[in-house]
Amino acid sequence: MKKFSVWILLMILCLAGCTKESSQGEEKQSSASSSSQANELVFASESEFAGLNPLLEETNLDAFLFRGLMRFDEHNVPVFDMAKSIQISDDQMTYTIVINDHVLFHDGQALTVDDIIFTIESILDDANGSYLKSDFIHVTGMKKIDDSTMTIQLDEPFTPMLDKLTVPILPKHAFEGQEMRTASFNQQPIGAGPYRFEQWDKGTSLTLKAFPTFYGTKASIEQVIFKFIPDSNVRALQLKSGEVDIALLDPNQVEELSKVERLKMYEVESADYRGVLFNMKYPIWKDVSLRKAISYATDRAGIVKGILHGYGTEAYSPLQQHNFVNEKIEHYTYDVKKANKLLEQAGWQLADDGFRYKDGQKLTFTITAPITDTVRVNMANYVAEGYKAVGADVKVAALDWSNIVIEETEAFMVGWGSPYDADHHTYSLFHSGESSLTSAGYNYGSYANAKVDALLEEGRTTVDPEQRKKVYMALQEELAQDPPFAYFAYVDAVYGIDKQINGVKERILGHHGAGFLWNVEEWKWNDR
Repeated sequence: MKKFSVWILLMILCLAGCTKESSQGEEKQSSASSSSQANELVFASESEFAGLNPLLEETNLDAFLFRGLMRFDEHNVPVFDMAKSIQISDDQMTYTIVINDHVLFHDGQALTVDDIIFTIESILDDANGSYLKSDFIHVTGMKKIDDSTMTIQLDEPFTPMLDKLTVPILPKHAFEGQEMRTASFNQQPIGAGPYRFEQWDKGTSLTLKAFPTFYGTKASIEQVIFKFIPDSNVRALQLKSGEVDIALLDPNQVEELSKVERLKMYEVESADYRGVLFNMKYPIWKDVSLRKAISYATDRAGIVKGILHGYGTEAYSPLQQHNFVNEKIEHYTYDVKKANKLLEQAGWQLADDGFRYKDGQKLTFTITAPITDTVRVNMANYVAEGYKAVGADVKVAALDWSNIVIEETEAFMVGWGSPYDADHHTYSLFHSGESSLTSAGYNYGSYANAKVDALLEEGRTTVDPEQRKKVYMALQEELAQDPPFAYFAYVDAVYGIDKQINGVKERILGHHGAGFLWNVEEWKWNDR
């Protein structure tokens, strides 16, 4: 019995030792797995880019790859970035700029004022068709004093100039012997930002690497991957499963994903509005009474509650989130009776089929929306049904972006807005000279109003803040009386992020959550 007891004791001790070794091995394996976790950020991108040249198209990569003389801070105010100092002459027409003398491009070459002059000249060159041209049309000359000092001469005071100097600076040497529109740079860019271009797997993802000799705050996250996921439901599923670390969510996805322990929701105010763009190329929209009637027939409260789930506010102006907002203009509060009265007065008669006709023409039009944007499609379907109450037969065309030419649509579910200077995304949207048919501007509806043009021009060159505010308040009044859009709602941006990421600084965002990544070099993982 003693021998048997000793044998049992030895077996117990042996098993305990094995269990301990196994436990220690598991701990080591778990530790190794944790330590091998990549220090990377995977971002679910709603769409892929045609190119990465910031002078030719807008992407959400600018904060990663590029830097400008100025940069918007967390209050959306322009502050010095690559500029060490900027002196403005008493007449507001000469800017003397001194830049930081230790800024390097990603290929190791020093950034000088030659690159700044090249960038602005490229914007102004019609051959390049830059959408930024109207931002620099008051520049009449630039002079290099030395590698770090230059002057910019204007033909008259241009109040938003410091905002415009946030434009990304491109390396002159990268375009030698190449046309900007077809340059290899557009697919493999060289910037001076906290991240450098690494790899672009077309149709799948784009990879950026931290730039170790960035002149500012060095990026803590070593690698950022933009994963192209056009379907919002797939983005939400991959965020939930951990395949991506951050995604902009549709309002109807927020409640479910808020329950995921690993995630944190950021609900951020935005200057991002939705609405229907009236294409003035089509004779139907020449009738301002019809445009006003459509605005009155839009149930904005239903959109905010039913489609945005409360993540937004009713819209009535493109400057609603700006200090210059004019709250006294017509809000076009939902009023079917008023809409019907306007249509009657304009000669649109109600027929037995429930629809209105004028001179034998039926009141009908199609709203086009990008099929991958479920919020826009849902809004279009909702109002199309609602417009039946005023006798309008409205159809919805939900199409892939590859099949959409906004200038050719009768009406388009537009998404726009800017948290910056009042000139930003008003001049390029509503000035007749910015028609996308004749320029690289954003006036897709060929809207033309001489009074609006004059106010937009005056707003750019007015220096006194109070007088400038009066100009933009008058602009909003005129846009309300002659509406280019039927405004629906401002959409709050809701991002779902892995809660182990910290360093996010919120600010009022632009179109489709633009600007959320503005300080990404300060982000870091708590556990990596």
